[in-house]
Amino acid sequence: MKIRLWLSIRVLFLVIISTGVIFYTTLLIIGQNFKKNAFKETMQVNDNNVSKYSSIVKTAIEKDFNLIRAYAQIAESKGVENFDKNRPFCNEILSGLAAKNTNFTAVWDTWELRFTNEKWNKTHGRISRSFYRTADGQIAIKLDSLDIEGDNLESMYYRYKLVSEEAITNPYVYSYTGERKDEILESSIVVPLTINNEFAGLAGIDLSLEHFQKMIDTLNRAQDFRVVLFSFNGDIIAHSDKNLIGKSIVVADTFLTSRYNMLDRIQSGKASHFIIKDAFGNDSSYFTLSSFTIGNTNTPWAMLIEAPLQKIETQVDSVKATLNTVVIAGLIILLLITAVFTMFLVLPLIKTKRILKKLADGNVEEIQKLNINSADEIGDMANSVNTVIEGMNRVTLYAEKIGEGNYNFEFTQLSKKDMLGNAIIEMSNSLKKAKEEESQRIEEERQLEWASQGINVFNKILRIDNQNLELLTYEIIKTLVVYLETHMGGIYLKNSLDEKELELISFIGFSKEKYEQRFVKIGEGEVGRCALEMETIFMNDIPIVFTLVTSGLGRSIPSSVLLVPLISNRELVGVLELESLKEIKRYQINFVERLAENIASTVSAVKNNVRTAQLLDQAQKQAEELEQQEEEIRQTMEEMQAAQEEAHKREEELSALIKGFSAMMPIIDYDLKGRVINVNENYLKIYKARKSQLLGKQHKADLFMNESELQKHQEFWERLTEGKDQELVEYVKSGKEDYWLVEKYIPIKDKYGLVHKIICIGIDITELKKTESKIKQIQEGTLNLKTGEKQEPKAKVAPIIDLNQELTIVDLTYLKMVYKRDSHKIYNILKLYYDTLPAQVDEVNKLAKDREYAKLKSRINSLKTKMSYLGLKQIYNSLGTIEKLIVEQKNLTEISTMLKTISNYWSIAQQELKKILRLPN
Repeated sequence: MKIRLWLSIRVLFLVIISTGVIFYTTLLIIGQNFKKNAFKETMQVNDNNVSKYSSIVKTAIEKDFNLIRAYAQIAESKGVENFDKNRPFCNEILSGLAAKNTNFTAVWDTWELRFTNEKWNKTHGRISRSFYRTADGQIAIKLDSLDIEGDNLESMYYRYKLVSEEAITNPYVYSYTGERKDEILESSIVVPLTINNEFAGLAGIDLSLEHFQKMIDTLNRAQDFRVVLFSFNGDIIAHSDKNLIGKSIVVADTFLTSRYNMLDRIQSGKASHFIIKDAFGNDSSYFTLSSFTIGNTNTPWAMLIEAPLQKIETQVDSVKATLNTVVIAGLIILLLITAVFTMFLVLPLIKTKRILKKLADGNVEEIQKLNINSADEIGDMANSVNTVIEGMNRVTLYAEKIGEGNYNFEFTQLSKKDMLGNAIIEMSNSLKKAKEEESQRIEEERQLEWASQGINVFNKILRIDNQNLELLTYEIIKTLVVYLETHMGGIYLKNSLDEKELELISFIGFSKEKYEQRFVKIGEGEVGRCALEMETIFMNDIPIVFTLVTSGLGRSIPSSVLLVPLISNRELVGVLELESLKEIKRYQINFVERLAENIASTVSAVKNNVRTAQLLDQAQKQAEELEQQEEEIRQTMEEMQAAQEEAHKREEELSALIKGFSAMMPIIDYDLKGRVINVNENYLKIYKARKSQLLGKQHKADLFMNESELQKHQEFWERLTEGKDQELVEYVKSGKEDYWLVEKYIPIKDKYGLVHKIICIGIDITELKKTESKIKQIQEGTLNLKTGEKQEPKAKVAPIIDLNQELTIVDLTYLKMVYKRDSHKIYNILKLYYDTLPAQVDEVNKLAKDREYAKLKSRINSLKTKMSYLGLKQIYNSLGTIEKLIVEQKNLTEISTMLKTISNYWSIAQQELKKILRLPN
């Protein structure tokens, strides 16, 4: 009887304590679930709001895009032939758009002069018309002529000229009245204008961003959350704190920028969210960011909404307090009920008996552990039974996991003597090893099949009878990049003109700067080292200075670079380069090395075939020309004279003449605007260039000409277009060789007597010029007539300016390098700068005084380039600092002081230029 009473008391305490724990746990679960659901609902509402409001902003701007696109289509359809006639119609449309849309601060277009002015044949220069809203709400027009002296390489316009695409600019502060009080935050949307698939200009709308701030203010007042609108570069367009508008998020909130990569999230084009905790580790605020792309642009904007989470914590605490009261009341009631039923202490023994019976029957699945924690024999018995149950459940679970193929599932033995557990572990290890061996075998078979299929693919390409080396190598590198899933690659071949140099013959994915460095010396760089060592180079630890790979996510350093030499008959043919953002596997490297032998053999064979065909053709032509050369030249000259009498007959005779002379003389064809449309092999050999490099190039476009020379050049082409033959004597420096050519420019007329192209035939007078040079040297006393050796001249003729004199500020190093120390050309450009730069310096000072910072930035950019040519580093650096202050809108009051310093330096530079040019004081 005493034993039963003792057990009853312990059961009472056990039930009360266990029940209390259960109630408390339930309370925690309910509180957590309530908090979780409240948080989830708040987050969902926040996500829906940011999607909704960002769509409103996106729709509003895309509507404006549609307006300016429609205008661009109308302007392009009108064409440029009657530009002045159609201009009033276009002006009326622009003015109407500006008047009807109050959020437009300006509507404008800008056209390249070469499309609007038939006499303008330069690739730079444009005219801009802008209809803007004045301070009193009236629409005014502003007309500007820009980039007349040359393109502003750092301007927004020039960037869209190079890459013709729709865009929305970063926000900027601007005033169309020039008054600081009228400055507003705005952004521009631009659409390219094209004529015959050529870039002809831009059409755009300047949008006031103030109405977005009004919308955000309304949302912030009506809701518990805080809304912020960002541009692509992180500038704040709308914010509840007006002092932050126009500032970058990088400056305004360094915590969000550094901790949560805000700028990357804004520019991602995707939605994202995150939670910020307070100083006590509790969730403080939930942020949702929607990055959305506008129209066809690639510069997403973003909207951020912050939802406070503290109110949810308060509601959870209130619910918990109520539940605590309920739990206490329940425990009291349970205490009374438990006291009545403590007489049933034998129930644990009955439960234990039932469990042991189930264990004896092997029915483990339906067994639950005994919940007995007493420190007596019943407790010990219950613990033993629970241990057995746990062991059986663990073995059962482990067997199920092994059956599912999960060999990594952790199993804990009951003890070191647990024979069943040891047997199961050994079985698992055996099955795991067998599975790994099977996976390795399957992977090796897959790699062998992949390599075999790749060899078949490239064998088909290499078996094609292709005599075009560039086409063959491009097909090889394109297929190889796709098959290996790399991102870019190229094939370098030994230069036929220089055996110590490699030339990039074909590539895919290379950037412009990498392609421009297509000639590589053997031994220089990684490509040159691969060619020199004739060994494969594989790198997966790429330095930061390495060439960046361009992908849809931007530009980044490649993860792997593979360089494989192309070797045929133990001789180097070239180098194969592959770059990838993913790791290139060992079996892929083996495949490329195996394939490189076939590529080298095929490329070598194609080069030999092409060279053999060229030699055979050249030998045949030379044999025919040696027999008929004297007679053909005489007949050709007579035909050229007769061709002037009749246009149609001249066309046929000149065609025959060109075919005959094409094998002997350099010939180049121009259109009526002086652009190269065709060039023969003799011309390419003299200039050591490829045909693709010269096609479309302007006649003498790379030479600096003053106004007088430019006028003569224009008159030269006007006479040609009128049908008058012209002649020039040209000096060509090609590598280490010198050439003199008499270039005869012959207008070619069609059957209607209209000139449709210009043919330039070059007559090589190099030997004659060299002879004249020797005669001149003999006359000047610099060449000994008897011995043929050079000697000191009797008297030196001084150049037009002294290029070696010591200077304090001006540095002529750059000009001497560009114009190869030609004192006459350097004199011309220095004289031009001496005459024009003072006015530009005065203009910069005036713009700074009037605080017209937008124009000032444009003028400084042009002035910087000219100061760099003169080597005026002090002025160049100061102009760069001013430009940076304007961009950052900081310390603008320092600009006037810096311009005074620039003026002082320029005064000294003017005196040195006067000294160099030998001008009178």
